[in-house]
Amino acid sequence: MKFREHEAKQIFREAGIPVPNSELISRAGEAAAAQARVADRVVLKAQVDVGGRGKAGGILPATGENIAEVAKELFGKTIKGLPVEQVLVEEALDIRHEYYLSITIDRTAKMPVILFSEEGGMEIETLAKEKPEALHRAFIDPCFTNVPDFIMRNILGSAPKSIDQV
Repeated sequence: MKFREHEAKQIFREAGIPVPNSELISRAGEAAAAQARVADRVVLKAQVDVGGRGKAGGILPATGENIAEVAKELFGKTIKGLPVEQVLVEEALDIRHEYYLSITIDRTAKMPVILFSEEGGMEIETLAKEKPEALHRAFIDPCFTNVPDFIMRNILGSAPKSIDQV
């Protein structure tokens, strides 16, 4: 099962996990009104089912002065063969550090695996090849209905325990 960013963030919201303010739009003409409800500084993020959106020009900063042009540009793009049909207008944050966390299926082991890195998510495939020790893995028994605490503590290792530690 794949989630687009806005879908995953809604699940996080419902679970009480903080995420930036955002609003999903389907037309460039909706961008200015969405931005007025979200934040002064925003980032427009193409919602397409591929990785590498940022490097492909699918994530663009915008302000009240240029949001209409940026939204029009983004809706006119095709990213890795997929047309941009939805855009997430999201509050721009000052990022101090990026982490990478995913849950996927390891096809060789035929079971879910949690992947975590303190080196962010850009070029995660390259990181896995060139610096495999930086990508922590924990296999999850499919019989578990929740990920046991000891597995999460082990994989997260030295990651900050709260946002205040970042």
